[in-house]
Formats: sequence, structure tokens, C-alpha cells
Amino acid sequence: MAAELLAVLGDRVRLQQLVLNLIMNGIEAMAEVTARPRRLVVSCARGQGEAGPGVLVGVQDAGVGAAAADLERLFDPFFTTKRDGLGMGLSIGRSIAQAHGGRLWARRNADHGLTFYLLVPETGVRSAVS
Repeated sequence: MAAELLAVLGDRVRLQQLVLNLIMNGIEAMAEVTARPRRLVVSCARGQGEAGPGVLVGVQDAGVGAAAADLERLFDPFFTTKRDGLGMGLSIGRSIAQAHGGRLWARRNADHGLTFYLLVPETGVRSAVS
């Protein structure tokens, strides 16, 4: 976590739901991985969006990943790469991010898995993170 971040204004429960969904997706993506370490990294830092500075949360997994062509489709309602998935979690997550004036997107990792990024605009009020 970054030593000092500006606060964000938002619905704590909905933002927690979004981040928890990203974490659970990462865990599920690594469930069948046996040939390499399973590693989930959650980070928080200052980021820069089109509207100005923000808080950037990253959730990186070492799971099975997704095809480059599917990265944007991951956020479409009812699109899923999971055997038992409904395809609604990331779509709802993107809606939550947008309702907070932010963004949610995914990138393929250089080796394995995906990293999901959530950028939420800062309010300008200092918040110490410990």
C-alpha cells in the first residue's frame, strides 16, 4: 500500500464488493494451477486518470488468464470464462467503478494470469494508510 493516499468518496459496501469479487476471481483462476506458485497480489497506489489523480487498486493473479481478444469482453454481461460462472460479476464491478467516476479494466500479465485495475478519483482530502 502506498504510504499516503488521498481519500475517495464512495459507497464503502459497493467498493468492498467490487474488490472482493476481483480477489475471489483471482483465487478461482488459480484453483487448478499446480505447475507454478499461486500468487495473488493486491496493491494500492496513486494513479492518474483522465479526470485527474485517483487511487489505483490492482489485483494480480497467476491464474489461467484470458485471451487478448477476450479482455474487454470480460466486462460484458453474461460473458464468462468460468465453467460455472454467470458472467455478471465483472459487469457489475465495472458499473460500480463508473458510478464512482472511475474505471475498471484488465491487462494480461507478462507471464501468467491477469491484473485487474480499479481507478477511483480522489477527493483531495488526505488519508493516512497504515
